[in-house]
Amino acid sequence: AVVSTQSTGLCHVTRDYHVTSTAALRWTKSGNVNLLIRTVDNTNTCLGLLSLSVPRRYVNTAPNKRAEYYLRQHGLKQKRAKDWIMMSVSILLLMLGISAAAVPLYKVFCSATGYGGTTKKHNEEDNAKVKTMQPVDWRPVKVSFTATVNPGLDWEFIPVQDSVALVPGETCLAFFTAKNNSSRVITGISTYNVTPFEAGAYFNKIQCFCFDEQTLNPGEELDMPVFFYIDPEFVLDPDLIRIKCQNVQLHYTFFDTDQESSRFSQLGKDVTAFLKGERTSPPEFNVPTEDSSVVLINPEVYRQVKRKGYEKDFVEKGVTVVCHVTGFLPDDDKKVFWSTKGGNPFTYKAGVGSVIDGWDEGVMGMSEGEISTIYMSSNKGYGKIGNRSWNIPGHTNIAFEIEILAIR
Repeated sequence: AVVSTQSTGLCHVTRDYHVTSTAALRWTKSGNVNLLIRTVDNTNTCLGLLSLSVPRRYVNTAPNKRAEYYLRQHGLKQKRAKDWIMMSVSILLLMLGISAAAVPLYKVFCSATGYGGTTKKHNEEDNAKVKTMQPVDWRPVKVSFTATVNPGLDWEFIPVQDSVALVPGETCLAFFTAKNNSSRVITGISTYNVTPFEAGAYFNKIQCFCFDEQTLNPGEELDMPVFFYIDPEFVLDPDLIRIKCQNVQLHYTFFDTDQESSRFSQLGKDVTAFLKGERTSPPEFNVPTEDSSVVLINPEVYRQVKRKGYEKDFVEKGVTVVCHVTGFLPDDDKKVFWSTKGGNPFTYKAGVGSVIDGWDEGVMGMSEGEISTIYMSSNKGYGKIGNRSWNIPGHTNIAFEIEILAIR
């Protein structure tokens, strides 16, 4: 097919093996459109002729205007779509910002008003009030203390005293005790509330550990004070008078700051770890069963003896162990992350959770003078979180070379 254009029309030629067809479309000066189709054979003999004339009134003389209209409408639709997308993204970012600021803003609001059982924050203006306020001796109040830990936090968190008796306008000092029962360093943070909620507006804390990060090493125990008083205006509150309030409860809850708050945050950490080339799942842990120096403790811990001990005193639960330790990563060219060689030996009590599980399990049965390397899987080591102090990533198999110097 051959197509040619002219200023007054369009010509289209189609050739086959036996015939050739020519179609010509022309505009006349009067505005009419003429269509002429002529077909000839190989000898140029005319086989057919078709002529058609379309009057001017049936011809659309302004096609460009309609095309511009449709293009303009299409552009408006695209602009509306972009505007809706930008508006949706802006609303989403605004909601994320509000949600991120909701907790601290709510905490500030509650601390200022006592709303929702939140104790009021003690400020400089209250210092003068504490010095001059008079205790209301005829209205005794019993303040009880309770404490819980969020699931997943291996801490023991209890109040030292169950309750105290005081009167409004009298200061009081109470203590809470937290102990890290896990084999890793944990940083926790606490929240609090007072019941009944109406009493929160009059419960003022002068010193408190709430909303402050508390870091405990494995087995470490910490006493935390709470210095507070109940405002004398407590006795004048109509709601508290109506419910005949004589008992107030102060409750604390501790959370693990390293614990994943939701599956979405864990997914984000896994994606970040993957992009950094870090592991997102535990690696394989193989036990060399053919090695005669290997002592299998369990499927995730084994001990490889380098030098036998005196075989007189052995490590068992409750004894104090004095040893030299070298920790290294067996899957990372035996990279050393901790060593006591050349310095003071490490002393701990065996079998009570003072060290990580793999170490505690692997050292059992070693004798004084023995040198062995304890290999453990990531589950028996520092797990999916790792150890930030020693730059050990999560899901990493670790090992400790231990020389038992003394058993007491």
